[in-house]
Amino acid sequence: MPAYKNDRYLEFVELIFHQIVRKLFGYDEYKLRIISRRQSATGKRLILGYINFQKKTIALDVLTPKTNKPKSINTLLRTLAHEIAHIQKPPYYQKYRGRMIVRQHYPAFYHQVDKNIIKIKKDPYFSQYFRS
Repeated sequence: MPAYKNDRYLEFVELIFHQIVRKLFGYDEYKLRIISRRQSATGKRLILGYINFQKKTIALDVLTPKTNKPKSINTLLRTLAHEIAHIQKPPYYQKYRGRMIVRQHYPAFYHQVDKNIIKIKKDPYFSQYFRS
């Protein structure tokens, strides 16, 4: 893990994770993992977060790509809403042009992400991090 200038930011991210994932959505078995800068296999896009169903961990990248400064809370909340949607609408296999593909992001999934964001916005504390 990289050395952070402000360790309070990491504590704050853990508190946010605890409030959102465990209390608001009720997924007590999931743990937080902070990831360092990671690029995809092609090197053209950055990974904001991912979920591991077997280990029951949600990993978040908490630094901005260019300047390595802490990300805004709004970005972290939206990334958490996306990763929680993976639990609620899990990936499935589908036949496409004679091959089996894994559908991870599909229209019903994105509707669930929107529902999660609305649920987070309704929380009195977290509503301050979203624009009205």
